[in-house]
Amino acid sequence: MKRKNNLYDNMYKLENIETVINEICKNTKNKKRVERYKEFKCANIYDVYNTLKNREYKPGKLNVFEIYEPKKRRIVSQEMKDKLINHLVARYILYLSILPCLIDANVASRKNMG
Repeated sequence: MKRKNNLYDNMYKLENIETVINEICKNTKNKKRVERYKEFKCANIYDVYNTLKNREYKPGKLNVFEIYEPKKRRIVSQEMKDKLINHLVARYILYLSILPCLIDANVASRKNMG
């Protein structure tokens, strides 16, 4: 397997962070949380950038709540910052590392294939 360099450095570019923030805001169902996060978008981008650049990321608390339709279920979700960092790691490190190793029959986790 070939070694890939600079994957971490590419992950915390400001353009990449902004792209992922826009995607997460579009796909998050809790609109109040999205609006709160968008209100301070520049500060949040800068915070994530500094956290990743200095390698100081610590996962935050999880949001735990229950829904009752159609049956009682416990839902656990992440804070917006944690979602953002998970998306950045998946998109700019994991996919680039794993996709070349997958066989052609594996299409479940590939874009436009499954």
